[in-house]
This record gives sequence, structure tokens and C-alpha cells, in this order.
Amino acid sequence: MQPESSNCSYFVQDCSVTVIEGKDAITHLNRIITSDIREIIDLECHKSLICDANGKIIDALEISSIAGQLLVQGISDNSKMTRDLIVSGIHWNEDVKTMNGDGALSIISIFTRKLDEIKRIIGENSVNEKLGIWKEYEDFYTLKIELKKDVQVNILIQTEKIQGFIDMIEKQGAKSSSADSWNKHRIENGILSNEEYAHNFLPSELGLEGIVNLKKGCYPGQEIHARLESRGKITKKIMRYNADTILEPGIYKSNLGKKVIVTSTSKNKGLVVLSVKEGNEIIIGDNVSLTIEQL
Repeated sequence: MQPESSNCSYFVQDCSVTVIEGKDAITHLNRIITSDIREIIDLECHKSLICDANGKIIDALEISSIAGQLLVQGISDNSKMTRDLIVSGIHWNEDVKTMNGDGALSIISIFTRKLDEIKRIIGENSVNEKLGIWKEYEDFYTLKIELKKDVQVNILIQTEKIQGFIDMIEKQGAKSSSADSWNKHRIENGILSNEEYAHNFLPSELGLEGIVNLKKGCYPGQEIHARLESRGKITKKIMRYNADTILEPGIYKSNLGKKVIVTSTSKNKGLVVLSVKEGNEIIIGDNVSLTIEQL
């Protein structure tokens, strides 16, 4: 039997997974991250960051409360460093336990233009319509993510069950996304990835001020973030570009002599971090023209 025609694609994420539990887990983690999770409720997902003393991003996190535990997704390359940071900050009298979930739990992202198509593939009642809240469905969890152009649903599933899940959605017409197709989806919808975080930018340079809470108290980098916010001194910003040729990620110079950092590319489009003084049309390298637009 041939699978139904579908515009749905799926991509298995490359991320670290850390599980934190204990009565002081939320209080402890809240001291390290940029957002405030003290009021997190069951099945809620929060985006946050870990920064260094200079305010630069060293890991980007998604923190979920599931069944009395905190599930922390981060950048896979930074998993050991992040877990070491979490463990090293535990006070001697706190009830906090951390566990390495790499290889045990996985995230699969399914994306298309309409949510109904994803529901057809994984189940009519499989997705919580409310953003930022997981839903338990059969033997996995789903999280709806509304984007600029597409709808995406993340699936949290035991790694040993991935193949069975993929077989099921492929029978319904879902197609595996190549790395380039995933990059295209990310760029069109302004989804940041390790390609951006690896450059140790400030949160404001990646447009992430919304997950930096300056009123929650001290965390690594808080003084720098507060100083920048009070002075309003943002010198760089992330944007989307369209080029008249295909570019490789890297550092370029603009016709104004300023640094232009191309972080992610897909054909002639990509994400770029550049000076706030640049205009909507810039020239880089060997007379390559870029049209700049907001994410």
C-alpha cells in the first residue's frame, strides 16, 4: 500500500538531554540560567540560556517539567560542560540529582505548513493547541511550535522507539529531511541552532532578550546584560539575507569595512550577524550583494 501524499518532513534533532530531579532542582537551576523558571508548571517548556561571566552565550536550553523532573535539552557539543556547570553549583545541603539522558531520550521535529497535516500523520488528538505545553500521547510527548511560515511539532520519545515511530509516520507520507532541507526550514523561520550559538554572541545580538530576565536576581553574565540594557548599546544583530550567489559560512567584510558573520546558509539564503549600522543592501567580498531582512 502506497503512503498518502504529504508535505510533512521530519528531522531527528542533535541535542543533549539532562534530567534533573529533587526538591531543590528548580531553585538550583534557576540560579544558573537567564530566564525565571520558579513558577514552571507540569508539562510546560521554557527557553533559556547559560552565559559566561562576560554575558556571552555558552549553551541554549529548552527546560521542561515532566512528571516531577526537569528535562533540559541543550547543544550536543556542550553537554559535558553544561552538566559540569549544573553539578558544580549544587550547594552541599540541596536535594538535586542530575542524570545524563543522552542516548536514552530523543527529539524528532515534524514540520509543514498546516497543523492538521501533522495531526493526520501522528494522531488527531495528539497535539496540545496551546504553545509551550507538552502533551502526552501514546508512548511519546508532543509540543506545538508556531513559526513565521510553518508549523512544527517536536516529539519527545525514548530513543529505542524512534525507528518504530519513523516507520509509522513514513507510512502516513512523512519524509525524512536532509540537513540542507532542515537548514532551509530554520532559515525561513528564524530558528537558531549551534551554527549561531557557537560564535559566543551576546543574547541581544541574537535577538534573545525575551529569555533574559534582569529582575530575577544574579546569574552568570547578569551584570553585563543589565549594563547593556541600561545603556542601550547593541552593536550587532542577527538578520536573514538573500544573496545573488551561494555563500559559505564565515567572516566577511562589508563595503562599510565592518565585520559580517554568515552563520547558516541554504542555497542563496542564510542567517547573518552584522553591525546595526548596516543598511538593507550591503556588498561583501568580491562584490557579492546581500539583501537584509528581519527574522
